[in-house]
Order: sequence, then C-alpha cells, then structure tokens
Amino acid sequence: MDTNSLRPLFDAGKLWQGNTETTIEVTDTGFPELNDKLSGRGWPAHMLIEILTSDIFSAPIRCAFSTWKTLQDARWIALVNPPLAPCTERLMQEGINPKRVDVLNISTNQFAWSLEQLANAVSTRSIIAWESETLTSTQLRRLQLACQRGQTQLFLVRNPRNQRQASPAPVRIAINSLPTSFEIKIFKQPGTNAKSPVVIPLELHWLKTPSPVQRKTSTLKAQLNLH
Repeated sequence: MDTNSLRPLFDAGKLWQGNTETTIEVTDTGFPELNDKLSGRGWPAHMLIEILTSDIFSAPIRCAFSTWKTLQDARWIALVNPPLAPCTERLMQEGINPKRVDVLNISTNQFAWSLEQLANAVSTRSIIAWESETLTSTQLRRLQLACQRGQTQLFLVRNPRNQRQASPAPVRIAINSLPTSFEIKIFKQPGTNAKSPVVIPLELHWLKTPSPVQRKTSTLKAQLNLH
C-alpha cells in the first residue's frame, strides 16, 4: 500500500511507524527543552494527552498553564474536577484570561460522558481533567476521537499505576516530582520512539509578580506623587 495514502492516519496520531516524523498541529509547551522532545516541537493541539503522576496538581497544572498562555483565542479553557480550587489571581499572573476559563465539578458516573461532550465542542480549546474513575480503553478512544472532531486539546491526569496498561491515547507522559523540579518522561507519542526524560525547574516567578491590586495601588501612588 502507498504510504502517502496512510498519511492522514499518521498525522492524526492513529497510526505511526518507527522514527518517522509526523506533521501535526501543536501548541508551544512553554519549555524549549520539552519542545525538543516532542513530535512537532509542542503538545499536540487536537489530541488526548495522558499525564501519569502522583503529583496530581502542581506539575500537571504548570504544564497546562505554560502552554495556555502561549496561545489564546476566543474559545474556552476548562478545568474538570481540579483537586484544588483555581485562583483567578494566579491565572491573571500567568497571563491567562480568567474570563475564558471554566471550572467544572462532575460526578463520577457522568465523568467520561461529560468530558467527551466538552472535547467534542468547537467552543472548547483546551481541557485539563483529573480522572475520577478509571476509564476504559473504549472511553479513552472516544475521548481521542472527540478531541479530533472538536479540534480540542485534552490533558488527562491519571494515577501512575495506569502506565502499565495499554492506552489508545496518542501521547502519554509520566511526571515525577523532585525537591526543586519535576521530571517529564515521554513514553508514547506519534511518529517517534520514547525520549529521554526532561527536567523542568520549579520556578515560582509568579509569586514575585505584583498582583493586579498592587499594580493599581502603585499606579495611583505614582499619580498622586505627580501633584
């Protein structure tokens, strides 16, 4: 069979071979060293991305924030069943428009179906969801197809024990938290083999950024000093 006739399957992440590179739409991860390890030099823009980690909040949310702030449009970002309540202040400090962020808490028996509807919606650009039940291979496959139909990016945070199980997700990474950094291992992705781990330092630069209230206060003080 002519390889060119299979190109749409390769590019969609449904089929790949050896070290053959694919051309897929991506979003910048925000970390140059991580881009170098990913096919297309970024997170796939319309695929299911599994994040397997025991650090269920800080490392996954930083991965999402770093790519969200590099590309923003009129579509929505969704946080589904976050273990901690997101802070509007933090979103603003990261350069993310909080008016385009929705937070959803979904019951376990509706989790898979609701996530599929979100991924299938053309109004949704990117999602990070924390698995509240162990999804089946069929449910994961449906999520991947929904991402392709809706042109949606879905980060799914899962328990690391699922790494031993086969998954239809085109991209699978494991995150290991370290004292001053976190390590990302990409063990499945379209078009290439697994890559060596990437270590991302824990930069708390956003803590040093003045809050909007502080910036407004400083501006008012400066204006008053002019009179």
